Amino acid sequence: MSRAVSFIIALLLILVVLVLGLQVGSFESDLGTIANAFLHYDAANTTHFAIVHLRLPRLLLALVVGASLALSGYLMQAMVNNGLADPYLLGTASGASLGAIIVFFGFVPVTVLGLYMPPVFALLGAFAVTLVVVALGYRKRQLIPSQLLLAGIAISSLGTAMVGLLTFLSDSESKLRTVIFWSMGSFERASWGMLPYPATALLLALLLFVYYQKQLNILLLGEERAQALGVPVAQTRWVILATVSVVTGFAVATSGPIGFVGLIIPHVTRGLMGTTGQANLLFCAFVGGLFMLLCDLLSRLIYPPAGLPIGIITSFFGVPFFVYLLIRKNYAFKG
Repeated sequence: MSRAVSFIIALLLILVVLVLGLQVGSFESDLGTIANAFLHYDAANTTHFAIVHLRLPRLLLALVVGASLALSGYLMQAMVNNGLADPYLLGTASGASLGAIIVFFGFVPVTVLGLYMPPVFALLGAFAVTLVVVALGYRKRQLIPSQLLLAGIAISSLGTAMVGLLTFLSDSESKLRTVIFWSMGSFERASWGMLPYPATALLLALLLFVYYQKQLNILLLGEERAQALGVPVAQTRWVILATVSVVTGFAVATSGPIGFVGLIIPHVTRGLMGTTGQANLLFCAFVGGLFMLLCDLLSRLIYPPAGLPIGIITSFFGVPFFVYLLIRKNYAFKG
């Protein structure tokens, strides 16, 4: 199958799942009702309001978050030359969660940043934790992938424990309920006002790494070979680190930590498009968005109308896939 056909199929599937997602909720809507809600929107009509202001932002947020996490996984796997790397395993998502929860529980006074506080603290948490993990992954000025993964698991566990401690210390029942549901991944809070931040971060990251695609493909061949071919490895890794922190921070702040997307989707992309290629990064984002839309639709079909937490759905897919990768022992790109 050619790459152009793969893109067209992915795009068509995204459109189909978007339409199906608009139909599913506390009440079902047919295609005529959905078209009427957009073409002749009536603010007093509750059906129109639900379709335009509740279901569509939720679906678009799922699309953006799925694409963001898949992109982050693709970049991290290229950065450390290891197919097991993803924002969840390397602690980036855990750091973002900790930053956002510190704001949710009111440990930081709300300042002029207002609604921007959760994403800003999520971004800072993601960057700080990733920085620590990468620093621990170095030995004799060389990044050791196995050491990096172990450091990621350890720091991620520490971040999870700190989130648990803050949750335990909270004396607000309403905040506690919100945070527990958020921590399992959810698009329930999606709104039009929430969408621009993760969408802008994703768009800028895609534009940046379309430019860096050649360096990324060479990095997948290994650090020594990349240096021999003239790739500025250290500089590229810093760009990846900063970008992944921003993209993951915004994704986690808006939807909670959702695991395994960044692990599964880059492998699916490489299976369909090959290990290297100029279009792989964009295709990975497309497939990540499609995967998250399907997970959201599945969650709402299983437990209508709000849906199961998304993290539960992705874990059912991700854990068997992770075990499969371990059994194959083919999680590095060194050949």
